[in-house]
This record gives sequence, C-alpha cells and structure tokens, in this order.
Amino acid sequence: MVKMYSRLGNVAGRTLLVAALTGMLAGCGGSSGDTVPLGEQDFDGDTIINSEDPDADGDDILDTEDNFVDLDSDGLDDITLQTEAEANGTQFVDVSPDNVCGSEDGLDNSSENDPWNDNCVVKRFGQFADSLFAVGIQRVLFCDGYGSGTDYTAFADGEIGPGSEAAIKAFQSAQVPPLVDDGIVGPATWGALQGRIVQLAFGQVGVTPDTWGFDTGVCADIPMFYQETSASPDNSGVILGGWTLAKDQPNTDQETPFSYEEPFGRL
Repeated sequence: MVKMYSRLGNVAGRTLLVAALTGMLAGCGGSSGDTVPLGEQDFDGDTIINSEDPDADGDDILDTEDNFVDLDSDGLDDITLQTEAEANGTQFVDVSPDNVCGSEDGLDNSSENDPWNDNCVVKRFGQFADSLFAVGIQRVLFCDGYGSGTDYTAFADGEIGPGSEAAIKAFQSAQVPPLVDDGIVGPATWGALQGRIVQLAFGQVGVTPDTWGFDTGVCADIPMFYQETSASPDNSGVILGGWTLAKDQPNTDQETPFSYEEPFGRL
C-alpha cells in the first residue's frame, strides 16, 4: 500500500491525491491482508465502495476536506501519514495583525526587519510548510549544497516535503556548533540560513534595495533576495530593513514577498 502526502488544509491538493489514492486502492488489499481490494470494500457500510465514496470513512466529513482518513487501518492518515492525534491537533489559523504567524511561533510574518530569526517557524506539516518562506529556505539550502537536482528553481518549489526536511536536517547538523537536527526552521536555524548569504550589489539607500545571494558555487551571482535600506534620522548611517525574494531568471529585477503567504505559480 503506497501512501502519499499533501499539505493539510490544501483542499485542491488533497482532492487530487485522494482521487489518485482511491484509484490505487482498487488494486491493493487492506493492511490485514484482505483478499478483496480495499478500493472495492465498503469501509463505513453505506453500500458505496471506498473508491467511489466521497466520505469513505463515514464521519460526515468529505474525505477531501477531512484531516484524518485511514482506510487501510495502519493508524496513519492515508494522505499526510500523520496519526489521528497529530492530524486533529494541527489547527491552521489565519494570520492577522493580532495573531502574527498564526498558530506557529515567530513575530514577523513577512520578514519586515533585518534579522530572520523572528520569522514564522517553518516545518513539514506545519502552518507554513507551503509558503514563500519555504521558497527562501530552499534557495539557501540548494545554493549551499544541501538540495537535490541541478536547478535551484526546481528544488525551491515552496513546499517543505521529505526532501526539503532532510536537507534542513543536514544543514542543521553541519553548523558549528551543530544545531538540533529536527528539520524545523526556528530562530537558530533561521539565523544560520541568513548567515550563509552574501551581499552581491548595493542599491541606492531609500530608493532601490541591496541584492543578496551567493558569490560562489552553482548559484554564484544570481540574485536571490533583496533587502530594503534607509538612512538613519541624522543621515550618519544606514538602517537595514525588510526582505523580499528576487524572481527567477531572467526577471531578477522583479521581487515577490518573503512571507508566510502561499506561492502562486512559479516564482
């Protein structure tokens, strides 16, 4: 029995995966070794076989919108691979000025100041597993040698799945001293990620942002991030401000938010 993952709360993605899953169910038995394929069984006894039943587990919640559906009875949700306690314990809360970062830790939901270590916490299955924050994290990981493939734009898809989680853990372990390799991008890991990028070009203070990225390796000299700057009140120095993401080549002069928001299309 093959299980699949989709971010909780993403109804469209879950719909597609449930459709694919029920198709597979028609060709495999349950975890107990039933001879009748699971897709042809009737889990909730409503005379509709699982592969055709929009509420196969009979809990009065459409399976495409249900946090926990376990038709193969292995104790894990058939889509997210979470236990029932984990699935129902994950509450996604709208971000607002009074509820910064929703239900996750953090103080800055749009990287509006210089340090990254107060950005929202990002982790697999978390509130911001599918976000523009994730895109920035993945860019740094890939360009620093922890991503897979040959193209940072493909690796940095904005969704923290198993590959990205493994890359985060490897990055955490490689720090000196090592960080806790839990795959969670909290304050310490955010700070370490920010420490890996370098300034590629100066902007005009108060007018155009500075450009940041990597000056060596596979991503050398490709704009990855922009940072706003402003003059100090007495014009004696520069105040470092918030961050945005540079769009992919060839539109690197364009920018998009570096925030909790979900990515829409390819950056």
